[in-house]
Amino acid sequence: MLSLLATFINISDIYESNNLISHIIKVIITFLVLYTLSFVCAFLYYYFKRRVIYFKYNRFVVSGTYGNILDYIGASKVNLIVPVNSCFDTKIDDSVISANSLHGQVIKFLYDNNLVSQSVLDKKIKRSLREQNISSLSISNDVKQGGKSVGNYKRYPIGSTAFVDIGNVRYHFIALSIIENNKNAKTSDQDYLIVLNAIVDNCFRNSNGNPIYLPLIGSGLSKLNYNHQQQLEFMVKYFMLRKTKLTSDVEIVIRKEDGDTISIL
Repeated sequence: MLSLLATFINISDIYESNNLISHIIKVIITFLVLYTLSFVCAFLYYYFKRRVIYFKYNRFVVSGTYGNILDYIGASKVNLIVPVNSCFDTKIDDSVISANSLHGQVIKFLYDNNLVSQSVLDKKIKRSLREQNISSLSISNDVKQGGKSVGNYKRYPIGSTAFVDIGNVRYHFIALSIIENNKNAKTSDQDYLIVLNAIVDNCFRNSNGNPIYLPLIGSGLSKLNYNHQQQLEFMVKYFMLRKTKLTSDVEIVIRKEDGDTISIL
């Protein structure tokens, strides 16, 4: 930093003074200039590094950024990949779906902004699954037997994806976890791979060429044998291995509050 400053300023000229007060003032000014330059450099570094391009294939880009995936709703024609439980529940009351999960946040956003009602969303999801001939298994409403006391009682295979168009957004609701005993979300390492494979084979293919935004898959599940940083690196490597399937730009959105623990670099 000093060498950069010396390029524009002759440091020795600053201190050519016999006046002690003047000398002190000039020293203070010098340090203030250095501090300001350091702050500006740090800000610019953070600003330009909040989005990182991992790789390009043909004209498509796979990148990572810090942000809120809800901010992409309504801006333009986009695809949002939303991991949900395998029953595709649409009622947010914290008894089965946590309002803090992305599943809960997205559906709550849709309801709160009058973009769709619960009954209509439920019908759209079931119609999409039915049109793809995806079979389901009826489960018990007895919690003691591993079932659920509320919500939907049909369980679909992990990786099943319901495509729902609302406004400018195509929502890819993809089954990631199995709910047992009401709030116990269970996902195995094998299930995690199935979901990534489904994203590449189904979500990429059904993007209509519009940008795809997705969260860090599995970040809300504590039973996976990977930490969040490893999950991100694995996702990027997996997408790179199957880059020929890309039909649009893909951006992995990491929550801003996870910036201290997950590096997108």
